[in-house]
Amino acid sequence: MNLQEVFASYPAIASKAGETGKIKPSLLTKKLFARADEQWNQLFPEELSKLNEEIANAELHFKKAYCTPTAICYNSLGCFYVIPVKNVIWVYVRVVKESTNFIPTGKAHQVWVVTREGERYLVCDKNTGPFKKESPADEVIQKMKSVMDTVRPGIFYGYSKEIETLVNANLPGAVERVDNATSAQ
Repeated sequence: MNLQEVFASYPAIASKAGETGKIKPSLLTKKLFARADEQWNQLFPEELSKLNEEIANAELHFKKAYCTPTAICYNSLGCFYVIPVKNVIWVYVRVVKESTNFIPTGKAHQVWVVTREGERYLVCDKNTGPFKKESPADEVIQKMKSVMDTVRPGIFYGYSKEIETLVNANLPGAVERVDNATSAQ
C-alpha cells in the first residue's frame, strides 16, 4: 500500500499528515516517496486501522511527529513516514550546537529513532537560542516513552555511551534484549 492509498483509506492519518505540513510528490521527491511507501508497507491492514484510530488523539511533537502505541509518524522533507513501534530499538536526543565564527548562534534539539535493522531516523527537531539550558527534546522522549512502554517496554531511551556501544557493536544482541524485555511483560 502506498502513501496515497493510505491517505485515501484512512482519513484520520491523512488529516494528521496534513497538520504536519505540506505533503506533495514531485519529480525531486520521487525517491523519498518510494522510501515512505516502503515504510508504510511494513504495517498490516489491521495495524493501519488501529493506527487510524489512535492517531486521532495523538499529540503533535515539534509540529512534525506523532507517536502512538502502533507507530511513530513524522513529516520530513514533504513526505509522511511511519516507523512501526515493533521495530523501534532506541530513542535518543542529539543536540547540535550552531555557531558562526566561533560565536554561538543556536542549538538544534533532535529526536532520533534507531530500528531493528540499524537504520536511524531524525523524527523531529526544534531550534532554540544558544544559551538556553532547557532541552525540549527530552520532554518529547518522555512523552514517547509513556506511549510506547505500554506495548514495547524494552526500548532504550536517552543517550549513553553504553547504549551506543551495544547498538553499534552488537545490533542483534540489542534487538534480542529489547524483544526479551518486551515478551517478558
